[in-house]
This record gives sequence, C-alpha cells and structure tokens, in this order.
Amino acid sequence: MRRSRTPGVWVLAILVLMVLFLVFSSGCVAPPKEDTNGKALTGTTTKKTTVPTATTPAIIDTQFLTPATPYPTPTQTTGTPHTVVTEPPVEFTQYQNIYYNNLDMNYQTVAYSYDLSDPPMIIEICIYPEMVTRNIWYESRYKDKDDVTVKKTYISQSAWFEVVVRDKNTGEIVASDGFAKTYSVDTQKKITIRSTGQYLIEFTGNDVSVVVQIRIPLREGEEGEISEPLVCPS
Repeated sequence: MRRSRTPGVWVLAILVLMVLFLVFSSGCVAPPKEDTNGKALTGTTTKKTTVPTATTPAIIDTQFLTPATPYPTPTQTTGTPHTVVTEPPVEFTQYQNIYYNNLDMNYQTVAYSYDLSDPPMIIEICIYPEMVTRNIWYESRYKDKDDVTVKKTYISQSAWFEVVVRDKNTGEIVASDGFAKTYSVDTQKKITIRSTGQYLIEFTGNDVSVVVQIRIPLREGEEGEISEPLVCPS
C-alpha cells in the first residue's frame, strides 16, 4: 500500500510561507543613510526649545494705541497712493513709549490703530523664533571607533513674523518688515513712519515670541516718561 505524502507537503508549504514573511518584513526597514564621513544615520530625536521671554516685564499702554480689527485683505490694495503729509526728517533726542508688549504668536494677528499727528513713529521689534534641537546618532563603520551623537539646533521651519503698517482708511500698505518667508532672518527690526496719518498696525506670526516697542517724540515742555531704544540681546 502506498503511503500518503500530504502531511509532508503541508509542512513544506508552511516553511516556505514563513520564509517569505520574514523576507518581506525585513524589506520594510530602510537601510541606514550614510553621511560624507562614512557613518550611518540610524535614528533621530526631536526636541523643541523654550522660546525666551522678554528681559523686561511685559507692559501694554492702551492710552495711545487702540485695539483694532485686522484689515480683511492680506494683500496690498491697488489704486493710487493715499495722500499723506510728509514731515522732513528730524532727529529728536527724546522719545516716549506709546506701546510696549511681549507677544507670543501662534498663527494669529494682533492689530492696533493710531492717529499719528506728531511724527516720526518708531516701531522696534526683537524677535525670538522657536528653535528645534535634534540629537542625531551616527553609527561607526569601523570597529575601532565609537558611535557618535551630534546635537544640532536650528530655527523652526514654521517660525515667521510680519509687521504691516496700513493706511487705516484705504488699507494700503505704508510699510512692512518681518522675519523669515520673504524677509531676512535678522532678529532685530525697526520701522520709522515719518508721515502724519491714521494708521493700522498689524502683527502676525507663528512659532515666535516678539518684544514690540513703539515710540513717538517727546517734545520740550511735554509731560511723559523718556524711553530708550529697544536693545535686543545678542
């Protein structure tokens, strides 16, 4: 009588399936990337650093600036420029604060209106972008050398900031500056408005903390506290 080989066939089929499973499972793991020094990058960890706060306590004076609604359109309006009275550049020796505050920006816009009748108006800003730290592990290709962990810190790719000064009545952009995107990554900015007019000042950004100071001249005989230019830590 001939013996059946059916059990042996099933065992062989199961072994083949197990081997194929192991092969395909190992294929899902990408091989380590190598850098120019011949070491393999095998893993990274990401850690966001804490955005530094202002060295001076945050103070906001609403006696001068009036909270306002941001202009509805994000782009500059077209048409003929608005008419303003431009004062000749005059360098004053004394200025007073009309606004000082520390803003933590997270995809938001803060706006204020101000009727500038005694220019110039100086807007000074210190920008603290969020920093990202990565610990990168490089595996040595040589047995006689240890693995290396390198810490790299850089500006968050989602960090940006913009200040826009508009004519309050027409919405036309009078001046603008910022950090990242279409602007430089300098962390100290300054805008000087030398024309009288009603202005809308907008601060917009994400993943940044900014210290903002706005000053106007303190003329002789006027009451007010003298303020110094805003100095950003190096």
